[in-house]
Amino acid sequence: MMKGGRSHGHAKGGDHEEESGERWLLTYADMITLLLVLFIVLFALATIDQAKFREFKQSVTHAVLSHTPSGTTKVKTHPAKKTKASSSSASASQLQSIRSQLTSALTASGLLGDVTLSINSSGLVEGLVADTTFFVTNSAQLSAVGQQIVDSSAQVFKNYPNAIEVAGYTDNQPVTGGPFANNWELSAARATTVVVRMTTADGVNPARVVLLGYGQYHPLVLNTSAAAQAQNRRVNIVVSPTANFVP
Repeated sequence: MMKGGRSHGHAKGGDHEEESGERWLLTYADMITLLLVLFIVLFALATIDQAKFREFKQSVTHAVLSHTPSGTTKVKTHPAKKTKASSSSASASQLQSIRSQLTSALTASGLLGDVTLSINSSGLVEGLVADTTFFVTNSAQLSAVGQQIVDSSAQVFKNYPNAIEVAGYTDNQPVTGGPFANNWELSAARATTVVVRMTTADGVNPARVVLLGYGQYHPLVLNTSAAAQAQNRRVNIVVSPTANFVP
């Protein structure tokens, strides 16, 4: 009986030890499972963050490329240079066309020898310089021939949109008597005579025209003789390369 009882008690102890070992294995398995789940969750979170980071990076890159000054400059600068060059070439060609038509019109009327025509940075310059044709000393009146020149020129000018600047000049003789107090007034009056004729009798748009009076201070030649003074009593009609006045 004693032996049998001991044997029975020993069997129970073995079962208990076996059950404890199984519990440890279960706990270990649970821990491994939890770690696996944790790694899966962390991996999933990392994947989401990378996707968001890539999306953020692409957005920032697009914004920088869209607003960077160097990028914008490249897009705008080259066409602008090309447009400016094309516009300058077109303006020069137009001035040449106006000059050619002026030459033809004045030649047909026998008046070309009474004017000068040149092109510079300000535009096409038509100089009215013949003393007997235009202005005598202390006078702002155009002669009959001077009126014909202005009329013939205006018929060409009004076919173009270019701005026109009319500048009056005098010689260095002081003004004595008459309606003008000084050479400033006299030079402005000479320019006014030409402007009024072009815009009233000849139909040039007044909004395209300005007048200037330079007095005696911009002589064409030195006032050393009567002939030189006659050259300085003049009016220049300057046709701008564009519809805007050249500074």
